[in-house]
Amino acid sequence: MNKHKHDKEKKEHGGEHPHAENVPVNNVEITLEELDGIKKKAAERDEYHDKWLKVHAEYENTRKRMEKEKSEHLRYANEEIITRILPLVDNFDLAITAIDKAEDKTALLEGIKIILKEFHRVLDDNGVVKISARGEQFDPNKHEAVLAVETDEYPEGTVIEEMRGGYTYNNRLLRPAQVKVAKPASEG
Repeated sequence: MNKHKHDKEKKEHGGEHPHAENVPVNNVEITLEELDGIKKKAAERDEYHDKWLKVHAEYENTRKRMEKEKSEHLRYANEEIITRILPLVDNFDLAITAIDKAEDKTALLEGIKIILKEFHRVLDDNGVVKISARGEQFDPNKHEAVLAVETDEYPEGTVIEEMRGGYTYNNRLLRPAQVKVAKPASEG
């Protein structure tokens, strides 16, 4: 049965030819031209499949390499800031050693203040900024009230003392400042 007749019968009967399962495959006749076409299509399919496998393998290798690079980057991301902090740690070590020997504690205190100032500079250079608190209006997004103090000296809700500094990192809250907040003095 030729192909066109088979397709026509398939449409007429609403599906497969009723005797399709009875047609042995080894009795199918095709021309050499049709055979060459099938072989050509099979070769193209194999070629495209091989190309796909190579591209897929390259993609997987690239993905794995990028994951490894990302992991390495994250692992050593803080290296620069740590290298900048180490000399400050060394200076604190020297200051602690000098405490016992120092006759002038004032000079030692000034040295420690300089080290602290350098710490804040390193933090600031890396996007860590201290939150201003004292004298500001209390803001629950950046302040944590630990105590409300009755006073007439400050308007209600004003931060009157900072108990612990707060910090942001690239404009994102790292830790709120712990503060004392003014509240109106009770009468009587």
